[in-house]
Amino acid sequence: MKITRLRSQLTYDGAALALEAAIAKAKAINAPENIAVVDSGGNLLAFARLDGARFLAQHSAYSKAQTAASLMMPTGQLGLQFGVDLALATGSRSINLPGGIPIIVDDVVIGAIGVSSGADPDDIAVAETRCWPD
Repeated sequence: MKITRLRSQLTYDGAALALEAAIAKAKAINAPENIAVVDSGGNLLAFARLDGARFLAQHSAYSKAQTAASLMMPTGQLGLQFGVDLALATGSRSINLPGGIPIIVDDVVIGAIGVSSGADPDDIAVAETRCWPD
């Protein structure tokens, strides 16, 4: 009987690469953002609050990343009622706002990135910035 499994894990170095790519994109489109990168368990590995980003959006960035990692899909795609129920059930730890994207390598979700403070299209554009292989 096999009692362990090997799987890819997002490292701090990988999270730092994702964060730097997202920061560069945010600066390129002039979008002051909060950016959070988590591992597949939703644990924070890297975070940045760019100049001008709203401080109240820090929690949203982290929650978007946790939600994308947990559900293994981008945030903002759930039905309205399911999204509300999810937020209530998790004490707002999971939210259905656009800007959370899972980080997938070799068909495995190894983490996620969450971006918040800008308009939804800016949050999504920054979160979708790739620095890792598809």
